[in-house]
Amino acid sequence: MSTRRLKRPARQGSLGYELLQVLKAVFQPGASRHAAKPRGEAGVYIFGKETMRKYTRQAFELAEFLKARYPDCRRPVGITPEMCAAFMETLVDRGLAGGTLGRYVALVRKLDRALWHLGRVPADAPALLPTREQGGQWSFRANTSTLAYPEAEALAILRAIRAKGAWKHRAVAAQVVELMLATGLRIREAVYLRAEWIDLETRQVHLVKNTSRTKGGKPRTTAPYDIAFDDFMAELKAQGAARSDDNGCVFEGRGNLPETVRAGIRRACRTLGVRPLGSHGFRKLNAQAMYKRLRGEGLDDEAARLEVARHLGHNRVRVTVQSYVEVQRDRD
Repeated sequence: MSTRRLKRPARQGSLGYELLQVLKAVFQPGASRHAAKPRGEAGVYIFGKETMRKYTRQAFELAEFLKARYPDCRRPVGITPEMCAAFMETLVDRGLAGGTLGRYVALVRKLDRALWHLGRVPADAPALLPTREQGGQWSFRANTSTLAYPEAEALAILRAIRAKGAWKHRAVAAQVVELMLATGLRIREAVYLRAEWIDLETRQVHLVKNTSRTKGGKPRTTAPYDIAFDDFMAELKAQGAARSDDNGCVFEGRGNLPETVRAGIRRACRTLGVRPLGSHGFRKLNAQAMYKRLRGEGLDDEAARLEVARHLGHNRVRVTVQSYVEVQRDRD
C-alpha cells in the first residue's frame, strides 16, 4: 500500500487575493506602453510599479467593501455593475476629490479589461463601470482649478490637525502638511522624503529618480524654501538621520500615510467649516506664493510661471497655468 500522500487541491483565496492575482496577470513592469498602443493592449496591461501599488491598495479596499455588503460574492467573476456602482457611491459620500475618484474608476475598469483579456468573462458581458459613451455616469477628473487654501485657512487647518487629529497620527500628518506647504512637494514625494535629500544650506530638497516617488520618476530640485521653515526642515532632517535603519526616511508607515494625511485634512476642514481642497491645496498655495515672489523680484509672467513649473516638477507649463498659477499679463 502506497504511503504517498495525495496532493490537496488548491484552496480558493480571499476575494482580495483573487483580485490581486488578476492584476498580477496583466502586470508587465518594464514593458513599453508606447509599443503596446498599436496592438490595442495599452488599456489591458499595467506597466508602472507605482500604478500597481495603487491598484493593489484599491483592490483590497474594493474586496473589503464587497465582503461587508455582498458576502456571497467570493470571486472576481461574481462582481456585477450594481456592486461597483454601490462601491463608487460610498467613495463619493466620503467626499473624495475628483482625481482620487477617477483612480478608483480606473481600477475597476482595469479589472474589467483584465478579466475579459484572461477569458474569465464573455466578450459581451456588461461593463462593470460603463463609460459616458456606454451610457454610464462614472467619470471624474482631477480638479483643474487654481484655487488654493488662503494662507490663514492653511495655517488654521494645520493647527486643527495638530490639536484634533487621531492621537497616533496627528503629529506626523501635521509634519507632512507643513512640508508640502514649505516645499510644494506632492504628498507621495513628501511621505517618502529622506534626510539626505534635505539641503539645509541651500534650503532646497533634491529629489532623485524613482526613489523619491516623483511623478514619472523625474528627478528635480525644489526652489529654496522660506527662511521661516528653517527650524522645521532641520527637525525633519534630524528625524530622518536618526532612522538610519530605514534608509534615513523621515516618516514611517509610508504606504498608508498619504490617505491618513488626506483624512486628517478633510476632518480639519469639516471642523473649521472650510471648503476642502485636498492635500494639493497646500501645494498650490506654495506655488502661488513663489509666483508672487518672483513677480515682485521683476520676472515677467512667462518667466515666473516657467520657474514655478520647474519647482513643481511639471513637464508642461500649461499644467501650471491650468491648475496652479493663472496667467497674469504685465500692464503697460
